[in-house]
Amino acid sequence: MEEGKIKNTIIRSFELKDYRIEGAELSGFWADLLSKEELTVDVNYKPEDKAAFTPEEVGKISKGICRKCDWFEAELPENIKCEVTFKDFEEKIYQAEQPDFEIDPKELEEIKVMYRFFVAYYV
Repeated sequence: MEEGKIKNTIIRSFELKDYRIEGAELSGFWADLLSKEELTVDVNYKPEDKAAFTPEEVGKISKGICRKCDWFEAELPENIKCEVTFKDFEEKIYQAEQPDFEIDPKELEEIKVMYRFFVAYYV
């Protein structure tokens, strides 16, 4: 972490390419800075070459999304956290580094998630 980096505000997001997951294309992407302490990024993932994801692919992509959230959090100052809401699974929330997260995969045309970056505590 750089010295002098502001840690009590969200000062940057990641690039569009950083949200890509192997086996899926981005079909929607919206970022909303709700306050200087909270940013949400809605991303829709669709299959690269067919109409729908199989349940197995949904499981694989969802694990990739969780790993992406872990990576985002590792790249941010320690008091800025990341979590992902899986919109197609009753708004189930994954928090970075959560060991026991599971969804019940089903066939889907798109996987809709919301990454949330927020200041967890003040320094």
